[in-house]
Amino acid sequence: MDDLRLMRHFEAVYRLLSFTAAAQELNLTHSALTKSIKTLETGWDTQLFHRTTRTVVATEAGKKLYPKAVELLAFADTVRQSVSSGEHELNIVSGPGVIEGMIHPAIMQFAKRFPRTRINVSTMPPHLAAEELIQRRIHLLLYHNASLAGLPNKDRLRITNVVDEPYWMVHRCGHAIASRAHSLEEVVRYDWALAGYDRLFEQSLPSDMRKLLQDHGVPHYRLLSQAACLELAKQSEILTTLPQSQARRLIESGAIDGAPHPGGFRFSIGAAVLHDASREPTVEHFIDCL
Repeated sequence: MDDLRLMRHFEAVYRLLSFTAAAQELNLTHSALTKSIKTLETGWDTQLFHRTTRTVVATEAGKKLYPKAVELLAFADTVRQSVSSGEHELNIVSGPGVIEGMIHPAIMQFAKRFPRTRINVSTMPPHLAAEELIQRRIHLLLYHNASLAGLPNKDRLRITNVVDEPYWMVHRCGHAIASRAHSLEEVVRYDWALAGYDRLFEQSLPSDMRKLLQDHGVPHYRLLSQAACLELAKQSEILTTLPQSQARRLIESGAIDGAPHPGGFRFSIGAAVLHDASREPTVEHFIDCL
């Protein structure tokens, strides 16, 4: 516990670049914080900061330690919360299509085995989510495999494929596009609303396909909600996409119309965890439930 306390003190000084500001944040005296950092430096036999009366600058050793310190403290907080509450918390970040189409059935299945585990699901750009995962502030990423493939530090991730099916192009019933089959070159001339169409996914496309979409400004509407995209398609001439299984259910109900998406786009979702993380049973079971 003493090592964790010293690590918290180091993290605050590094982040704030000030012993005075860090001491105020930690409710310590300036001398007590200075003593902590000296104790850490002596114990590790290395200098962590260059300090003068006016500036605090991390040494190369301090720069190397900081990301590891953040990981350690985040992991310690997770363990403490789990032990003290008797419950576990599962933090997941995903793309909007996953949240609206896959999360709720997985949660219902998961709760049968782990009813006391709290689940938090949010969305953010994939590269920011990856940083949160590396810092161990979240447990699981759920994104299109094309987005996961373009992430920095991908070598630190263990990725499991959880779904792979074609995308369908969907539109309102009676739309003119339903009168015959269309090529990708033709359908990109319509207005499109897409959820989860991030830059990493776009960059993963073949160069000729990417140029075709960019030349026509596709998507015209880039939204965070798949449901909103679907409502636009139901009520206007705008087109959108859905995974085949979802599209077929809605088409059979008469809510929309659609057909396989020209261009061979696929709804291919991966679950990413840290490679060096222990195989937490709740995380592994949630991936199974997907």
